[in-house]
Amino acid sequence: METVKVIYNFSKLKDDELDTKSEGVLKKMTGNANYPAPVPSLDKLISDTKEYSEALADLPNGGTEATARKNAARRELLKTLRLLGLYIQANCQNNETIALSSGYPAQKAATPVGVLAKPENFEVVNGPASGSLEIRCKKIDGAKSYVFEVTPAPVTDASVWTARYGTSKSFLFGDLKRGKEYAFRMAGIGTDPMLVYSDELTEIAQ
Repeated sequence: METVKVIYNFSKLKDDELDTKSEGVLKKMTGNANYPAPVPSLDKLISDTKEYSEALADLPNGGTEATARKNAARRELLKTLRLLGLYIQANCQNNETIALSSGYPAQKAATPVGVLAKPENFEVVNGPASGSLEIRCKKIDGAKSYVFEVTPAPVTDASVWTARYGTSKSFLFGDLKRGKEYAFRMAGIGTDPMLVYSDELTEIAQ
């Protein structure tokens, strides 16, 4: 069973969004039997939310002092929401329903990607120097890295593929023999050990 993870960092929210989020948490936590003695207390959250809301309302009529007041109130409210979120995390009994009852969102459980798709738009192009060829494909969803393989053409049952690895969806083979034909293929590497290779393409190194 995966651990339920509460999201309690709201620093990226816009000013009005933070105000709405804080009001929402306060509403959900008031009288919430799942959290009878929250830390920090709801009185602390009420006070910080009120101060922040008032500071926001004063912004249009104030100058630098009003902005400074709003920023200070925002920092304090974010701190209180973070500490309360840690309390929610520790007391939700690893139950997503209980966690969500607080008004805090929870991270979505990761789902296995499974076997990756076959590379699309696979191609071989000339490299920047003689004796070099680059192979590439369209980015594969879920791929953490890629394997790039080459062998002298034509391909037979006895062919030995030389593999190179990288995190980019392209790779430059730079030490090929000019005038010799090579076969290439590639695959994405994900969490599933099974590899689905591209079609094989051949090209003569120039």
